[in-house]
Amino acid sequence: MIKIFRKVRQKFLSKGKTGRYLTYSIGEIILVVIGILIALQVNTWNQNRIDTEEENQLLQAIQIKMQYNRFQSEIGFSRYSSVLKASKELIKISTNQLTSVNQEDINYCFHLLSKRFLVGNSNKTSIYDEMIGSGQLKLLTSNELRSELTSLKANLELLASYEDLQTNFVDNHLNPFLNKYTNRLSITVNGYEKDTSMYDKVLAKSFSTIEIMNSKSTNADVIKDPVFINLLTELIYHTSALLPIYGRIDENISTIESLTSNSSQK
Repeated sequence: MIKIFRKVRQKFLSKGKTGRYLTYSIGEIILVVIGILIALQVNTWNQNRIDTEEENQLLQAIQIKMQYNRFQSEIGFSRYSSVLKASKELIKISTNQLTSVNQEDINYCFHLLSKRFLVGNSNKTSIYDEMIGSGQLKLLTSNELRSELTSLKANLELLASYEDLQTNFVDNHLNPFLNKYTNRLSITVNGYEKDTSMYDKVLAKSFSTIEIMNSKSTNADVIKDPVFINLLTELIYHTSALLPIYGRIDENISTIESLTSNSSQK
């Protein structure tokens, strides 16, 4: 089409018809501009289609990651809740608030005290960091989803900090006391026999071939020891700080799951 305009334009110019020449020149320019605009529109449409496909793939990846984070969060919350419950039970026993107590139950409480599950520390690099590093964050069109992912990252980092405090206390203060004054092997082996979660069943395999004497007693003096009561008090303090963070993480995950589901259906 442009070649035809050019030939006609040159013909008019050779005949001295300047007005006609200018008219066809303008027409040629308009055609070029229209062609450029159409090409740009097609490129924009193609890029938007590619971005939409990549965003949907990213949303699916986020949903899978949230399923894993929820799985971790549920285990962590359950384990630290059991630590908290066991600590309070032992304090009640030590202060004579419970009169009828089974020795096996006491030993199981001792078994629960050292349970842990490091959700925050196992997510030092979150999916938010991965998206920033790969440049994919810009593909998310939902500002609310971006904000919720940022909040989840912040809560995981906070959880990691509090996990460190709780773990360091258990490793450096509580466990040395228990190692000195209780039969940890007997308590652990018998404790794993009572555990019901799949995670604990996996851990129990390490002790499945160990034969021990049928020793299910714990020195009564340990439970009454003021040092032990103080250790339990501090354990409750550190462990209690974790549970509200788990609650916020659960809210983050639920919101992100809802947002990714709604966005992928558009």
